[in-house]
Amino acid sequence: MVSLSRNRVLSFEVMRVSRLIRRRFDRRARALGLSRAQWQTIACVRRSPGATQRRIAELLEIGEVAVGRSIDRLVDSGWLERRVDPSDRRVYRIYLTQAIEPVLDELARMSDEEDAVVFHGFSEAERVQLGKLLGRMARNIEEDIDETGGADAG
Repeated sequence: MVSLSRNRVLSFEVMRVSRLIRRRFDRRARALGLSRAQWQTIACVRRSPGATQRRIAELLEIGEVAVGRSIDRLVDSGWLERRVDPSDRRVYRIYLTQAIEPVLDELARMSDEEDAVVFHGFSEAERVQLGKLLGRMARNIEEDIDETGGADAG
C-alpha cells in the first residue's frame, strides 16, 4: 500500500476545506438566486471595479464565454452595468450598481456566518497564524508558476 507524504495529506486537506466552504456558500447563495459563477463574478467586480470581461475571466480562472453569460444575467438583474472604456470604445468595463447593495449586505452577512462555522474554536492567534501560512503557500505556488509556468517537476 502506498503511503501519502505528510505534505500530500496537508494539500488534500486544504483542497477539501476549500471545497466544503465553497459548497456551503453555494447552497446559501442559491437561496438568493445566485449561481456560483454569479456570486464569484460579483465578488470579483467588487474587488476589481471597472475590470473588463477578459480580466474577470482571468481572475476567476474560467472562460470568457462563461463569464459573459454570468455578467449578462447580472446586468439583466440590474446588479452590474457595462460602461464603455473612454480610451477604447470597443472595450466594456464592468461595475456594480446601487441596486446590488442589499445583495452585497446579505452576501457579507452569509460570509460572516460561514466564517463563524469555519473558524469555530480557533483563537485569534491561530486565525492569524493560519492566514500567514496560507499566504505563504499561495506565494510559493505563484512564484513557481512565474518561474516554471507551473510545470510538473521531473
